[in-house]
Amino acid sequence: MIGACLALVAGCSSPDASATLTPVAPPEDQFPYVAQLMVHRCGTLDCHGSVYRNLRVYGDEGLRYSPNDPNARPCVPASTSGEEVAQDYQSVVGLEPESLSTVVANHGANPESLTLIAKPVGLAAHQGGTLFHEGDDAYICMTSWLAGSTNTTACVNALPPTMCGLPAANSVDAGAP
Repeated sequence: MIGACLALVAGCSSPDASATLTPVAPPEDQFPYVAQLMVHRCGTLDCHGSVYRNLRVYGDEGLRYSPNDPNARPCVPASTSGEEVAQDYQSVVGLEPESLSTVVANHGANPESLTLIAKPVGLAAHQGGTLFHEGDDAYICMTSWLAGSTNTTACVNALPPTMCGLPAANSVDAGAP
């Protein structure tokens, strides 16, 4: 028995130390719209606005990355800083890099294979419950970003109409410098 186990172990090879994965990620420059949606829907302190979660969401409605970020600007995107948006992007693309690469490389096909989509649409267990449904503005915002062309109108429409106390028409440019 021991000999069989040793033969089995000896037959196993170790991973190639030089092998690397070059992930294919959705566009970071279109992420501020998605980030603001995630901050609003997912980033409260009792959800993903926690350092103890695999998917961390930093922003003005929960966990702050650095409250002294000099690049923070009010309202657009809310008062979530550029540094927080960058951290949120890294958190999202680092969650399931292999699966994300496949979805992005296939122009957003089968987004429900990602935990990022499966949990909030109710296809997988999620303590936060169902947060959006296939075809609604939040779903379109997230999945269009995964496809490489963010539907910014859907992203804005998925947020409260008076985000930051401004009329919805004045708060559409979450990606502006």
